[in-house]
Amino acid sequence: MLQLNLIPHALTQPVVALLVLDAMLLAAAVIDWRTFRLPNWLTLGGAAVGLTMSVLPEGIGFFESLLGAGTGLIVLLPLYAMGMTGAGDIKLMAAVGAFLGLPHVLFAILCTLIVGGIVAIGFAMWRRSVARMVLNARDLMQLTALAAVHGERPQLGLISSIGRLPYGICVCAGTYAWLLWVYVIH
Repeated sequence: MLQLNLIPHALTQPVVALLVLDAMLLAAAVIDWRTFRLPNWLTLGGAAVGLTMSVLPEGIGFFESLLGAGTGLIVLLPLYAMGMTGAGDIKLMAAVGAFLGLPHVLFAILCTLIVGGIVAIGFAMWRRSVARMVLNARDLMQLTALAAVHGERPQLGLISSIGRLPYGICVCAGTYAWLLWVYVIH
């Protein structure tokens, strides 16, 4: 019987690299919570440190780190293009990818998107805006479909926002969820 194993190999990273990743994620969550911005010194600096640490003994290797950073950036780029995330959020995920490499960054992204969805629903409930959020989702799908048919970019400015989320917190929690799975549960 053919057995498909979707869980990637164990993540081999020196403890110091994981501690630096941890510090970067915590700093991003706190800064984003307070300012709704993620500074370049943290995101781009984090990516550079992740790439550098990948060549340490027991590191994931530079090529895998580079693939992880690129994947973290490219996968979230459509969300940025649609105005659903900020540029700092995708740069933070690229930095996470530099530390985790490919394929682990894909699972961290999946966990982040799940956390982000839960947080968005909670935020909408807290603001008593669930109906508006559902209508926004409907409008987003309609505008995107119409734009695709006409070969244009969707006019997302027509959708009224229910508020801003510090998505760096979701990236932090999603990455922690994946690391918990890799190192504790799995």
